[in-house]
Amino acid sequence: MELPPQLRALRDFYYKTARALPPERDFVHAPALIQEPTFFTVAHLKQHLNHPMLMPCYFTLVWQGKRVDCSGAVGTKNVQGVEVAFLNKSILEDHLSRGASMVLEGLDILDPTINEMCAAIDAVNDCVFSNSVVFFSQKGGEAYRGHRDADDVLVIHLAGQKKWRIYERQPPRQVELTELAPEKLGRQQAELVMNPGDALFLRSCTPHQVETTGAHSLHMSFDIVDRHLNAETILELLLDEYKKDSAPCYTPSDGILQKLVAHTARSDYKARVAQVQAMHKENYVRARQFFGANRVSALDRWLPSTSR
Repeated sequence: MELPPQLRALRDFYYKTARALPPERDFVHAPALIQEPTFFTVAHLKQHLNHPMLMPCYFTLVWQGKRVDCSGAVGTKNVQGVEVAFLNKSILEDHLSRGASMVLEGLDILDPTINEMCAAIDAVNDCVFSNSVVFFSQKGGEAYRGHRDADDVLVIHLAGQKKWRIYERQPPRQVELTELAPEKLGRQQAELVMNPGDALFLRSCTPHQVETTGAHSLHMSFDIVDRHLNAETILELLLDEYKKDSAPCYTPSDGILQKLVAHTARSDYKARVAQVQAMHKENYVRARQFFGANRVSALDRWLPSTSR
């Protein structure tokens, strides 16, 4: 599938500008990269929210700074002995009408064109399996407060207006990522306003806050998720090797640690790590292809060509 012109422009911004960003730069802003974005609008969001099979796993609803538990709004109807689940949309209607914000996840699963954009991002990275998320917010209510993302983020603003406050990049960590108090955000380095068609690339570990300055705001974020083996998996593989060749009884803890470290230099351990990494990379490629092809076309022969 070929990307439409607007997403080609966003792809090229990522390829030519964002990926070429010098190491000392934390972000780059491209005002008016796209004229009047139409590939995803509030109307598209409404269409997804009104889909009869929408379930809470696809969205986060935030009201007055707190996540709304929508699990109790899931009902069922018995159809020929099978319990068919559905969401009572009144929970969305009620909160959104009072100013709640909404995060819609998994757009690469829902939309083949967005999946193709994710595939373009994945293709130029060694081991990335990106996500696409849409954020809808109303004045005075944001889905997230001050936070930092663990991965690089590519943003395209779609409707309304939003102010971004960007702080100096921090060293990598895997704790204290969200709900950051002002003293945890660090020194502010920039403040910018995102309008429809503006693009923004933000490096991982760069704290930021957003504020919807008008009545509403809509933007799409591509999370460029690094899928190299994480520390937990690497340690699990190391422990597997240690179990096959461990330290003898009564070995002090320092000796056990030395034995573990010795295993990291062994060729069979390195080969196992490489094998698992290659398997994961192959699975991500297959999953991306699956998302793009996961459609029913058997009925096309009975449809007018304009409806296919």
